[in-house]
Amino acid sequence: MTAAAQLKTPAEAQDRARRVLVAEDNTVTNDLLRLLLSERGHQVDIVEDGEEALAALKKHHYDVVLMDFHLPKMDGAEVANLYRSRQGNEPSPRIIAITSDMKGLLNNARDCETFDELLPKPLNLDSICKVIEGEATEISVSPSAPVANGLRTPANAPATTPSTSIISSLGYNFLHWPDDFDGTRLSARGLQASLGDDHFDAVLVCEPPAEGDLVAIWRSKSLHVLPVIDLTGTLGERADLDASQPGNATAQTVEQLITGYQGRRARLHPDLLFSDDIEDKLLARMFASGRDLEPRHDAGQLSLFAYNTVIGNNEVREAAERLEQRGLLAGKFFDRAHVCDRCSSSRFNVRETCAHCRSADLGEEAYLHHFKCAHQGPESDYRQGDDLVCPKCRLELSHFSVDYDKPGSILKCNGCGKAEFDAVVGFRCLDCEAEFTGDTVRTIDIESYHLTDAGEAYATAGRAGLGTARQVLRFAEMPIGLVVALNTELKRFNENAKPFTLVEISYRNENQICQEAGARQFDEARKLFLENLRNGLRDKDQVFQGRAFDFAFLPGVESTEAYSALESVQAEASELLTHDLGIETRVYRAEEFK
Repeated sequence: MTAAAQLKTPAEAQDRARRVLVAEDNTVTNDLLRLLLSERGHQVDIVEDGEEALAALKKHHYDVVLMDFHLPKMDGAEVANLYRSRQGNEPSPRIIAITSDMKGLLNNARDCETFDELLPKPLNLDSICKVIEGEATEISVSPSAPVANGLRTPANAPATTPSTSIISSLGYNFLHWPDDFDGTRLSARGLQASLGDDHFDAVLVCEPPAEGDLVAIWRSKSLHVLPVIDLTGTLGERADLDASQPGNATAQTVEQLITGYQGRRARLHPDLLFSDDIEDKLLARMFASGRDLEPRHDAGQLSLFAYNTVIGNNEVREAAERLEQRGLLAGKFFDRAHVCDRCSSSRFNVRETCAHCRSADLGEEAYLHHFKCAHQGPESDYRQGDDLVCPKCRLELSHFSVDYDKPGSILKCNGCGKAEFDAVVGFRCLDCEAEFTGDTVRTIDIESYHLTDAGEAYATAGRAGLGTARQVLRFAEMPIGLVVALNTELKRFNENAKPFTLVEISYRNENQICQEAGARQFDEARKLFLENLRNGLRDKDQVFQGRAFDFAFLPGVESTEAYSALESVQAEASELLTHDLGIETRVYRAEEFK
């Protein structure tokens, strides 16, 4: 469905307006359904457990109920049965089950009969709208039913070019690398596949690619959602199937891989299938593959890790971080890496260095304490031949524990001759020889990622199905909480002209602080500033930390008032900071979001 098809005139919205109860314990799903259905003119109530759902049904009249099958306190089937038994012959709303456990629901015929419709998760927002607005035809819930028409088996797949590999003899239609990828140009077959032709089943890598060669798959439309089968054994987990390994290249394995991709690809919205945006491509790839984005250690990479995809590691990591910020992916910590600010390498020689000259040529020796004059220093300063002579008072030290003792050891630099009790941890980049200390070297967190409910909904419904607020989020990379707040206040502004102000906060001195004091110092100063800012604003105001920018959201405040209020609050919030963040603000009026 196109964006134009989903938008309605006010008259159409009024004709189809429904009162909808959403009984769902996933807050992200609730936010998305509220945004989508409210923008289409429906009145939406949200509850998060079975008891609340039953109470709401008793209190209000609803046209449609979206009921999660597995609700806390009382499951969806129990709620529906209790409500219907009490209603008797009285009219009742259409109760629609939404569940990721479709197999479990189908196994119980009585539960199935309780509901008017069954919708599987991840939810297709287009189907939700059709069901609620009375446009739905029969919805298939059979677990054995094909996901989409036109899924091909080897028997009816177009023939492919002969190859010595058994893979090419299975009857599927492959794009071949490098034959169909001539540098930045695609062959005629490659161009056909990039237009979304579903007669192509996979990309077959026939020769070992150099680093970055396969980026053409990501630069072209549609090709990023084809499985990658590696005949060379050089891609490892970056390929969907390593067919060079004995036992991997079976007809059953290849069929499962390709049909799995075909089914999920058929559900993918064209917005993501034909997008040029790396974030859309990555999310579409994860959805089509059915695999999470998983990192692993790889000593051959500059970053010392690699994701299970053929795109570059830093590019995919940055795109995944932005998707996480938008609420479409959820991350889980994998490891922390140190990164060179000059060349982005993580390959370092880490060693103790002199605090004065940064030399790693350090020697450890005992230090002596002369009791009489209290002088302390390295043993080499006392040594004169076989004798020990105090360099301060020139007295000879003859007896241990009478004249002197050795309370510990000390580090002495053979480069500059200075002695210190503690060394400085130094990082030398093995690729560009840049030097850093433990305080100034930049760190990044490497995470694995999986699709959230919002991410799966976006993959199947596209941007049009998520409404205006998501478009704003996509443009500004705002946190999901801010998008929900913006959408709520924008509705009030459109209805009652109630103003609001959004303040975008950036930090001019970020790079300077990171270079001089380290990224951790900047992060701590930034968090302290935001905490102080929260304390200085009203209780109803909200502060959100984003990725590149932070935001302050002030409902009920005109932009002219916000300027004067922010000036004093910002000054107070910055007073206790050890670093000058170079705070810059940009104020947006409610009218700019219409």
